[in-house]
Amino acid sequence: MLFHQKTNDNKKDPYEEYQVLCGIEEEFLIIDEDGILKEAADEIMMKAAELLEQNQDLLNALRLKIRSLDAEPNPSQIEYVTLPLEPRFIKEAVQAGRQLLIRAAKEIDAKIVAQSLHPIQSDPHPIVGTHVNVSVQKKGHIMKAEELEAVHNYLWNYLPELIGISANSPIYKGNLTNIASNRCANSTVLKKNGFATIQVPKNRPALVPMRYYGRMRYQLKIGSGEDEFSKKVITNSRGDRLVDITPRGPFTNISNDKDETPSRNRVEVRIIDVQQDIQDLLDIAYLCCISGLHAIYLSSTGIIKRDPFHDVNLNNAIAHGHHLKLKRPKGIEETLEDSLIRWLEDTFKYQSYLGIEIKNLPSIKLQKEYLQKDLSVKFQTRKIEKFRQQGRTQALIELVEPRTVQDQRGNQYRVQRNTRIEGTLTARYQLKYQENQEGLVTNFTNISVVNYLNVQGIYIPLKKNDRVIKVYTETESLLDRLFGNFGF
Repeated sequence: MLFHQKTNDNKKDPYEEYQVLCGIEEEFLIIDEDGILKEAADEIMMKAAELLEQNQDLLNALRLKIRSLDAEPNPSQIEYVTLPLEPRFIKEAVQAGRQLLIRAAKEIDAKIVAQSLHPIQSDPHPIVGTHVNVSVQKKGHIMKAEELEAVHNYLWNYLPELIGISANSPIYKGNLTNIASNRCANSTVLKKNGFATIQVPKNRPALVPMRYYGRMRYQLKIGSGEDEFSKKVITNSRGDRLVDITPRGPFTNISNDKDETPSRNRVEVRIIDVQQDIQDLLDIAYLCCISGLHAIYLSSTGIIKRDPFHDVNLNNAIAHGHHLKLKRPKGIEETLEDSLIRWLEDTFKYQSYLGIEIKNLPSIKLQKEYLQKDLSVKFQTRKIEKFRQQGRTQALIELVEPRTVQDQRGNQYRVQRNTRIEGTLTARYQLKYQENQEGLVTNFTNISVVNYLNVQGIYIPLKKNDRVIKVYTETESLLDRLFGNFGF
């Protein structure tokens, strides 16, 4: 391995003495039939519960694969969480989790989107991704602190490569950017985490900083001596867990994990963009699993070193994705494909041991283009939408053509031509999209934008020839109402 210093001649690889467990958390966005975000996570939960109550066989099958469906901070997000599974069973769990969400969403006329960002409504939130959790422990034992440290640091060094192969969010706020993963670039909960070290309490009282209910507090450690339960794997002094990669479980300083059982020790990789193709997701998860076994071997023969160019490579991966060039010592530059080839060669033998096969890496995956490309936008009233985006949302409009409008009770009204009406400019979007064979929305193709004038809850559709008499901001509108024709 590139980041390894050999210190002894132990040639025996103990991988057959170890087992690997992997858990997947896939987050998704929810949209309505027009492609607009739909706050329907709770409704999908209830529909999923109904489906399982009506089908005992399905419930019994899912109990062996899926831990739960979880709500996210935004009601337009939802995720399924698999149980910790042997890698060879991950595929069935991922398929089952996705299908449950798709079926439940269909019951309420909603769609599940396999993209990390909505092309026009993520600002930057709502924002979703995929988390891969890997646990590597000797059979019949828990994952020790030294093993947790080794697996974390191994995968930490390879975060740029993991971002490079998974980056799939080039669209941000309706525009195709020059950034491959806008999710990583704009997320407020994917902070960069550090290299792991082991902290051993001394045989004297020690104040340990920790985050407790959102505040920095202290825990008093009363010298418990050195044993496997007292060691802590530390990656940041604050105990943050909302980072790009982190060790998890009671052997860390993460306050949320302090009451978990040691069997929950694991490494969580959180920087993966949502993958449309299940095989692409499986390849990434499998790569993390076999890397865990390789990390155990390397730690028994020497030291896993820290990549000195980690931050540079990480930023380049976020920006360039598949086209990543990695900075190496002595001024050498390495392509993502070359790094992946070496990585896969180093870990190849572990695939057969775990009963898995990586199929799309590196060539097939790197030759794929992003499904989501630049969007064509059709404006019904481009000039009016420009005013609205500038924050000039209060308007006096002359309707050149007559039109019929309807209030919330269904009453219809006829508005005569050349009528001048004052109200608030709003916009409604309609997005066209494509779905894959699973029923997941994978790609948005174009957007139609229709502007309306909101007059006391009645929405009047605006047309190209309508005349804009005056537009102003809400502040200017307030001053006008207070002082009369203020500034006009």
